[in-house]
Amino acid sequence: MLYVPLTAGVLVAGRFSLQVVLLTLSITFLFIARESLVQWWRSRQRGLARNGLLRMLTIYVALAAVFGAPLVVVYDLYWLIPAGALAVILMAANAGQSVGAEGRKAVWEVVAIAGLTLTAPAAHYTALGVPQRTALWLWALSALYFTSSVFYVKLRVLHSNPRKEDSRRKGWRRCALYHAVLLASLVVFSVTRSLNLFAIIAFAPVLARAFWLLIKPASDLNLRRIGIVEIIYSVVFLIFITLTFRVA
Repeated sequence: MLYVPLTAGVLVAGRFSLQVVLLTLSITFLFIARESLVQWWRSRQRGLARNGLLRMLTIYVALAAVFGAPLVVVYDLYWLIPAGALAVILMAANAGQSVGAEGRKAVWEVVAIAGLTLTAPAAHYTALGVPQRTALWLWALSALYFTSSVFYVKLRVLHSNPRKEDSRRKGWRRCALYHAVLLASLVVFSVTRSLNLFAIIAFAPVLARAFWLLIKPASDLNLRRIGIVEIIYSVVFLIFITLTFRVA
């Protein structure tokens, strides 16, 4: 969710530079800082010692700033400031909810995905040096793609627990609605030529696996296998979403 959109942004831009390297390092340390923030937050609520966690959080944020600052100060990439601020706000909101049970709700997972996939427009802008509408398309499509996994995995987990019949029905309806709207939107974008057919191909694996689960529920739950398959699907998405914007 972090590096696939970032890579897509660079590939669609068609340029690789020192600026992209600096952005990648800054994003990486900021992402690592998020976990330190969650741990520090939890320890604070429990009244435990937290000096070490706070120190690590400070170090990671400082490293993110060290690598990110030249992008604005030296290379004049000023649009990274609002993008970075929005990413921090979204990630902080998700981190705050993750401290409690609320973080497990789909809405907060979607908030996290919106923050993580901001790497797509950030990378595209950094690689080109100028903002383009394509960057927003990359953000939207990346967020829509990874949100699919939220509804899919939650439904798989619910199917593995026969005691949660009501939750499973709600999960089924939400998964069905999300993927139906997603498919319809992609078709409309394709028909209106806002996007080409490569966009539909990019989403085809996750749409197929979601609709198959809706038709034929699976009670077995192997999270490691699901994770590996999701990585493969993400590579397919990366390839074809790049072709969506690189092939006229």
